[in-house]
Amino acid sequence: MKRLTFPALLAGLLYHLWYHDCTMTRAGDVLYFLRQIFFPNWTDREDGGNPTELQKLLAAILLHLTSRNGTGVLFSLVLHAFILAILALWMIPKMSGFAGVDILGSLNVPGVEQSVNIGSANGTADDNGTQQNVASTEATAVSDTTDQLVSETETDPDTESLAVTPGAEDWQTAARGGFGMGGGYGNRNPGGRGRMIGGGGTGQGGEDAVEAALRWLAFHQQTDGGWSFDFANSCGQCSHSSISTVDRRTAATSLALLAFLGAGYTHQEPSPYRENVDKGLLFLINDPNGGINGAAIQMDTLRMYSYGLGTIALCEAHALSRERDPTVRLGREAQAALWRIEAAQRNSGGWNYRPDQTSRRDFIVYGDNVDVGGDTSIFSWQLMALKSGQLGGLHVSQSVLYAARDFLDLVALDGGRQYHYTPNKVWDPDPERRANSPYTCAAIGLLSRMYLGWKPGDLFLDAGMEQIARWGYTPRAGEVNLYYAYFATLALHHYGGEHWDEWNTGIRELLIQSQFRQGCESGSWYFQDPYCDSGGRLLNTALAVMILETPYRFMPLYRELR
Repeated sequence: MKRLTFPALLAGLLYHLWYHDCTMTRAGDVLYFLRQIFFPNWTDREDGGNPTELQKLLAAILLHLTSRNGTGVLFSLVLHAFILAILALWMIPKMSGFAGVDILGSLNVPGVEQSVNIGSANGTADDNGTQQNVASTEATAVSDTTDQLVSETETDPDTESLAVTPGAEDWQTAARGGFGMGGGYGNRNPGGRGRMIGGGGTGQGGEDAVEAALRWLAFHQQTDGGWSFDFANSCGQCSHSSISTVDRRTAATSLALLAFLGAGYTHQEPSPYRENVDKGLLFLINDPNGGINGAAIQMDTLRMYSYGLGTIALCEAHALSRERDPTVRLGREAQAALWRIEAAQRNSGGWNYRPDQTSRRDFIVYGDNVDVGGDTSIFSWQLMALKSGQLGGLHVSQSVLYAARDFLDLVALDGGRQYHYTPNKVWDPDPERRANSPYTCAAIGLLSRMYLGWKPGDLFLDAGMEQIARWGYTPRAGEVNLYYAYFATLALHHYGGEHWDEWNTGIRELLIQSQFRQGCESGSWYFQDPYCDSGGRLLNTALAVMILETPYRFMPLYRELR
């Protein structure tokens, strides 16, 4: 039951005044500015505490307020503040015992159970207004000093549910945190996977391919618990180790973990891969060089890809864990990773390769000192990380999501049926990638629109999905682009309809037939394409597994609307 108290009303009015009189448009920036005032030594942002553009803007506003031209605005602020103070002095003595105004009354929505909040310990609504159905379970804390993330309390290995997951019982949850409804992890358990073997699911052949791929990933896990795109030193038998000169271990570890988590294998539930997942999560959190907080990622010119993937892995592991407590270790790490993504968002609503990047000098076609505001590819992983955080009951700022919609508007083509690579409408300068970019960007854009609220029946969404269905999973004859196929598969899964059934059957059979079946490479995939070559066999295998897992990896966002 939601209650609107006097402090909430007061805070809302203050924000209203701030918004209209000081031209502030993002509540997160207001909070950051206040934090800089009260905690000047807090320097967790990439700029190391240097003045931000926001602070420079506020300084200019303050100068204006004290000038001759700003006298009227200053008088308005003082008058409003005086009136608020009088109202507060008059109302606060009358507030003793006041429990708040019940704005919903005893309204019962048919088909929707009453729920309690999972984002806070006391059951009250969090800042997102996020409320989830939470099954009764014994919460066990994960110690900061433990050498494992595995919970001490074991559950019945015969139980079907691997986790308490939002959306598992009722897909008709209201839009939360600026995202569309549904999309939860409720089918990531033996029962859910079993139901998906039939029509419209993975099929027995698809399930066999998934398990073979997970065995390959487990065998190629490094001794420190992480994974590497460059596995030539640890495995001399498999071809197509990464061709990249930079080994992005956070990204490699996260992709491998997502493949296991997608099948419902967690760091807590008894399974053949419990130890693999546990060690992988520990590497991601703790490793001083290759982890998400390590030294290597700070030097990576493409670090936001790694940040995005690492955050998705942490948020999914948190959402699938028994505690679902944001105050324990895994929850804290996931929330910190979400805040890092929010802080790195550009004014355009997108993300660049690095949080501190203000231009794209790496691509000569953009010109020097040009801030293109990010690109659609980087955007996709950050938005999916925020969606994963929302599904796990963590805090996601509404203002960040509003800005994300703005970015999609900037890159939209043909009303939103297709999407460009960057807001300045410049395609990827690499000729091979440029040929595939229109397909990949369209799939990313349409999937992102559904995450942010577009539904089947929307003219531009329907036209865009029809277009993807016509392109098929190999839009360029004879070429398999798993990067495009991954996003297009997710988009069609959430959209549903006859196009999804046809697509799922075709992509499933393609992957089953193309999976390696001999020697050390058995269970893996490799397709030569300009997007996945940088990650080699491990990236291809992780993407292929997640495509096959799609029917149960996410519950559909809107399919039931049909």
